[in-house]
Amino acid sequence: MNEPVHDPSARRHNPIDRFRAKSHRLQIHPSEIVLLVVVSLHLVFIAWAFGGMRLWAQQISFGLAAIGFVIALLPRNYTEEHSGLTPFRLYIWPKLIRFPLFWLGLAFLSLIVIQIYNPAWIYTLTPDKKGWFMADAAHIAWLPAGVSVPFNHGAGPVRALLIYAAVWLTVCSAWIGFTRRRTLQFAFVVVAFNGFALAGLGLAQRFFPSPEMFWSWTPPANNSFFASFIYKNHAAGYLNLTLAVACGLAGWFYLRGLRRLEKSNPAGLFVFIATTIAVSVLISYARGSTIAMLTFLSLLIGIFLYQQIKAPAEDRRPVVLGVLIIFFGVFLKTGLDALNSGQAWTRLSSAFSDSDGSFKARQIATEASVDMLRDHWHSGVGAGGYRYLFPNYQQHYPEIFTVGGGRVFWEFAHNDWVQFPIEFGVPGILLIVAMAGYLGGFMLKNRAWENPLCASLLLGLGLTLAHARWEFLFYCPAILLTACVVFALAARWAEFEENNLRS
Repeated sequence: MNEPVHDPSARRHNPIDRFRAKSHRLQIHPSEIVLLVVVSLHLVFIAWAFGGMRLWAQQISFGLAAIGFVIALLPRNYTEEHSGLTPFRLYIWPKLIRFPLFWLGLAFLSLIVIQIYNPAWIYTLTPDKKGWFMADAAHIAWLPAGVSVPFNHGAGPVRALLIYAAVWLTVCSAWIGFTRRRTLQFAFVVVAFNGFALAGLGLAQRFFPSPEMFWSWTPPANNSFFASFIYKNHAAGYLNLTLAVACGLAGWFYLRGLRRLEKSNPAGLFVFIATTIAVSVLISYARGSTIAMLTFLSLLIGIFLYQQIKAPAEDRRPVVLGVLIIFFGVFLKTGLDALNSGQAWTRLSSAFSDSDGSFKARQIATEASVDMLRDHWHSGVGAGGYRYLFPNYQQHYPEIFTVGGGRVFWEFAHNDWVQFPIEFGVPGILLIVAMAGYLGGFMLKNRAWENPLCASLLLGLGLTLAHARWEFLFYCPAILLTACVVFALAARWAEFEENNLRS
């Protein structure tokens, strides 16, 4: 008997195929891919370069931001493979002109430039060259004023301009240059995996303790480093941002898997990444970040359990949920036991008992900073000027002026809610609030709270902002850049998700 002959063309011309959904994933434009690589490299670099706290890191950061901005503005020739339409040429600059944060950020940078060229105080050495003071200088009183300090002295308005310009350029580049949801997804994945890598480095430092950072370099006058950050509180603050990204991706992939009836998806991988990051935050011994992390996870787990209870029976996965909880519970317990987490809990409990006095010192520093704010709330003392003028107010609080007979210099207020108004005054704060308000309103319009990724990111950013009340998180370039870029990308993600639902 002859076997039947299968004609491939018969399948091609099957009438039923006309009713089957055709899915063709459009290609990402090459220019957008290059921009994604540059922005991702920037986000990874700034975290590994000591959090961007060194001048050379800030200069490279600005260079990467400028390169990304140029790439984002390049015209793009789209073909049918990129858009599904007839070929056309796209000019990006009109989108930049319509982006409110471009103009608000430009106004903010202009404010810093005015402060630079209108100094009210000049850094001056004492006659014996062993000390310094801020000498009054003639300036235009009705314009915002600042301080004049050496560029390589550690901080100042020019250094601040370099940092904020890099953030502004990167946010603008990502907003106008990322036109596909898949591009945003890749960017979020990069942030999550970067947090995972840094968490791994931090865990390795606890397993193999050494007074040297990277087991080869000793940070000057600081023994509280963690991962690649010179200051452990900055490391933990940054890791909390990546934790929010990892949890958001886990939730998004999980719900997408339910909709598509997928047998497997990357949700479990990102839960594992989030667990590793959470363990590293705990054993970083950064009390404020640990409290923020535990609050974040508690709220997120509560939201997830509520979603499972309210979900239809066919969408519930009790077995999968139980296995995940048991597996990662065992992993968490094993990791904490191996790393002697008792010290972490001891440090955490001291935040409430204040056995080391650091919390009280920060409270007193905040009181002195509020005195400073009362004198300079209208126009500020200039970007980077806090550390140079704070001694005038610090001297009235002996508890934070000297320790053991030696002078104590506070470079930061350990309270961003107070230090930012001190440096930028009412004009700067209004611009910052306007930028955040635009992104917040954009997310509100696109119902961001209904999206698991956006909800996780907003919760993480909100807790980071709350944590900044007791820390100088946003004076770390890595945290500032990552938080701003993630905020902007979350707004774009909400837009893409809402458009996808409408279509």
